[in-house]
Amino acid sequence: MLVALGRVHLPKHLPFPRTGYLVGGAVRDLWLGRHPADFDFVVLDPRLEATRAAKTLGGSAFLLDEARGHWRVVKEGLTLDYTPLPPGGLVEDLLRRDFTVNALAANQRGLVLGPSLARHDLAHGWLRAVRRQNLWADPLRSLRAVRLAYTLGLKLEARTARWVRAHAEALRFSTRPAWERVRDELEKLLASPYAANGFLELERRGLLAAYLPELAAGVGVAQGGYHHLEVFRHQLEVLAQLVRIHPKADPALRWAALLHDVAKPLVRQWDPQRGYYRFFGHAEVGAGVAREVLKRLREPTALVRRVYRLVQHHMHLPPKSRRGLLRWVHKHRALLPDLLYLQLADREATRGPRANPEETAQLWATLETVREILEHHPLEPPLLSGREVMALLGIPPGPEVGRLLRALAEAQAVGDVRTPEEARAFIRLRHEAEASGA
Repeated sequence: MLVALGRVHLPKHLPFPRTGYLVGGAVRDLWLGRHPADFDFVVLDPRLEATRAAKTLGGSAFLLDEARGHWRVVKEGLTLDYTPLPPGGLVEDLLRRDFTVNALAANQRGLVLGPSLARHDLAHGWLRAVRRQNLWADPLRSLRAVRLAYTLGLKLEARTARWVRAHAEALRFSTRPAWERVRDELEKLLASPYAANGFLELERRGLLAAYLPELAAGVGVAQGGYHHLEVFRHQLEVLAQLVRIHPKADPALRWAALLHDVAKPLVRQWDPQRGYYRFFGHAEVGAGVAREVLKRLREPTALVRRVYRLVQHHMHLPPKSRRGLLRWVHKHRALLPDLLYLQLADREATRGPRANPEETAQLWATLETVREILEHHPLEPPLLSGREVMALLGIPPGPEVGRLLRALAEAQAVGDVRTPEEARAFIRLRHEAEASGA
């Protein structure tokens, strides 16, 4: 049974259908004072209503799902979806939705209808499944439950939490949702200020092992030495520290923080002389593991490559000398300042008996210096081209030309070479040194 729960203020730009209701997450967000960009309507004639809305907005309408009669309208970041009312009307539509806070409908005047429990759950911050079979109807809904809880600031209701756990167990033996859908949920969770707590909740509910087993492998894996947390908790703490010190961190940097030590369970070795575990090669191996995780999630190639490089280089700390730092910035410029933010978050999350607070303070100071270098020392065009190097030395194309150009670029970056004449002299000396084996 549906009851009137209250009213919401509908956006003035929203073309409301003549027959139907606004339903689902958009109503929830309006109730919570948020500003949704996606609106779902249930109507008598989806094609007609979509066509009218597209004309009003100056957007485009198209058939999204012929079997369901699902139409969509898009216009500059605004998405309107239209589906037909089911045979049982609005009651059937709302009672087959996932959670009470989503089982909401608003009419043209903003009057909100929903199950009576929805008012209580919205007022007290509970995320409650409408029914067990609803939660299990879509294999993604258990993951969505955790994501919604930590992006909307809600608490999983006790019975719903048990259903989520049971569903996670069942996923081991049943069909998982498409990885693209999993990615979308994980990225929404990752973008939350409470992302670290959200991923911890995924582990507690058994969902981490279902979707990110590589990350779950770090649960309970002790480290010692510099670390006060086991591997999995440390990675969550690095993510939490990153969000604290750099709230605008993009998805690539957040993924790198979450996955930077993902290979530690694979390479862990006990050092009896030192009395703690060591993790030789974990950055290089971890970069490969992170790449496979993100490829499975169908992440864009550019993001996968950036995360790979951030994980690969997260142990390459900047030197203290100005000259060494200039060389380091030149080598890692494409990853900066993100690489430093990752290293800072890693240090802030490392408070074991061997941790050195002075090194953390030094890294903060280095961040400011690197910002100054990036701002006032932009990447300059090369002083010589490959053709000029080959003509100067009388050598054919090959690996040596690339090595010489890279060495010249580094010398230019640290200020040893400033003019084409100095560049030619540098190339000659370098070539002679390589030829003599010096």
